[in-house]
Amino acid sequence: MTGLIITDFSLKTRIPIRVSNTFHILTFTLWYYIFDLEGGLDMHLSNRLSKTSLGFLTLLTLSALLAGCSDSASLNEKAIVISDRLTVKNSTARVASSVAELRSGDRVNVSRRAKTEDGSSYSEISGPRGESGWVESRFLIKEEFVEKSRAIAAEVRDIQTQAIGRSKKDLRLRLSPDRANDENSISILPSGTLLEIVLKERKPKPASMLAESEEDSGDAKTSHTSDYKYDVWYKVRLRGNNVLPAGWIYGGLVGLEIPHDIVYFASEGRRITGWHKIGTVTGDDGKSGDHYLVLERTILSPDEEADFDRIKVLAYDPSTRDYTTPFREDFPGRFPVALKMDGTKGQFQLNAIDRNKQLQLLTFGVEMLPGGQVKITRPTGKRN
Repeated sequence: MTGLIITDFSLKTRIPIRVSNTFHILTFTLWYYIFDLEGGLDMHLSNRLSKTSLGFLTLLTLSALLAGCSDSASLNEKAIVISDRLTVKNSTARVASSVAELRSGDRVNVSRRAKTEDGSSYSEISGPRGESGWVESRFLIKEEFVEKSRAIAAEVRDIQTQAIGRSKKDLRLRLSPDRANDENSISILPSGTLLEIVLKERKPKPASMLAESEEDSGDAKTSHTSDYKYDVWYKVRLRGNNVLPAGWIYGGLVGLEIPHDIVYFASEGRRITGWHKIGTVTGDDGKSGDHYLVLERTILSPDEEADFDRIKVLAYDPSTRDYTTPFREDFPGRFPVALKMDGTKGQFQLNAIDRNKQLQLLTFGVEMLPGGQVKITRPTGKRN
């Protein structure tokens, strides 16, 4: 706060005023002298008091409305509300009144932005139902980013979910698998956000972040040396998010939500990277369990291309209420894996990586048999 003393020589008084910045000082000074000139030197004392009082009341009101705001250029941006409910206020002041409420997905026009003294950013908006006022900028996103996120969602619409993940802490939803800077960042997702993983990429880690591997990844101490040099990225869908339905997430801050029935059935020296539910079987006692197609990757694998290097089936045996492994095969492959069942029969397709580092599409047959058994038919023909 800055102190300002205005002296009224005709009244022989000094009036102390407390204002927050230079802009307010100039405003007070200008308005005071406007009223002083309007009053004239030969006006009666009572008129001068009336004029002066009116002037200061006006200035105090103006100061309250402008408190905490900084000037900004006029804008004409289209934005989308990303919070479930967003309160619109009549100013950016702490004591501002609520004048309206916006909903997730509402399109607004941003006319200008301002920052309060505590650094919070606000946007002056006009809403789709005539709402007008100030909202916190962090709950708005540019319309162009929404369109790009929806374009990503359209790209993966027909790809099955490969795994379910959950964010370990707040993390950025991005338009591309790169964290060298935040130009591709479109939103901050809160810790605990559920993610549908559809694709996976490994990208060279930015040089400035090579030393942060251990801090970012809980697996850093047991990972292969090459893991320090690469970032794992997930292309994800966001359940129930109609505004930002898809994007890229840094995998180092995502934990996989492996079904509790199979989480302890990872092969020695491997971790589960994906899974698909084949079907459900029920025993004579009414207890049921699920069959799974499971994808695993060697923890110390030097292969930087493979999303998995083993596929196996975990079949639920209702008589023992335990899992068996009727099928297992080792070869490197890439997401996505597509499983399609029609009753008790079906197939799954995947992209295997051959010796020439080319992708080879393989199709396996699947059949659920009585007693909790699962039969897998291997592809015919030569595999490179």
